[in-house]
Amino acid sequence: MNPFVEFIKEFLIPGSTWFFLITATISVLLLFGSDRKRRVARIVLTALVAMYWVISVPVIAHALQSVRGRPSEPTTTLPAQPIPIVVLGNGIEGYAALGGRIELPGGRTAMNTLYALDRFRAFPSSTVIASGGIDPAVHEGYPEGAVIRDALIRNHVPAEQIIVEGASTTTHEQAVGSARILKTLGSSTCIVVTSPQQMARALDLFAHEGIHALPLYVTSLPWTLGDSASWWQWLLPSTAARAVSRDVIYEIFAWPYYRLRGWVG
Repeated sequence: MNPFVEFIKEFLIPGSTWFFLITATISVLLLFGSDRKRRVARIVLTALVAMYWVISVPVIAHALQSVRGRPSEPTTTLPAQPIPIVVLGNGIEGYAALGGRIELPGGRTAMNTLYALDRFRAFPSSTVIASGGIDPAVHEGYPEGAVIRDALIRNHVPAEQIIVEGASTTTHEQAVGSARILKTLGSSTCIVVTSPQQMARALDLFAHEGIHALPLYVTSLPWTLGDSASWWQWLLPSTAARAVSRDVIYEIFAWPYYRLRGWVG
């Protein structure tokens, strides 16, 4: 992983906590400067706070997600036959103490896994590829794909029908590693399970590797309030809505970089 790119992902994506803290800190420092610097600081701080309030509103987050591309075809149009299911990991949580370490799926990874499980139950002869490697920042961590595999096994998916792709640390590497496994299985088609925000880029990455990937979009409370939500709930700022907006902004940042590297068409 390029350290500079990793730094941007961690600290400089608008909508993230770190971006807020870094921008606010720089602005506060400018308040102690000249009149011109103080004016700039006030403008930046006002814009920063306003932006975070706006992107934390569920209706705004939903609109941003829609602009980035909601499902172009409903999941009911997926083939009624067992084809490989690729579950993309979207992050895990780790806890370490007393010489031991435990990894658990993050919220998005957990939902990806549950949607893949639902598809598997409909076609129980399918092969499931659990994709995701070790967080490079974690010493002796556990591969994300293995965390997904463990969750699937706990939900009665036979271990022999799960293949772990545990070497990837980016979406691009997930596509490359999963495509390699699919080709060894003799399959040029698969179902990809991931969030709406990531799906368009994931499909393009798989196509670049010669794999026809069919989308199984994951939707849940972190991405929509649901049909039963009252109108005022769509206007009430929330952490979940800000997280969705942050993910969409990340995807907007990622596309130019992936095109520059030649990883997507």
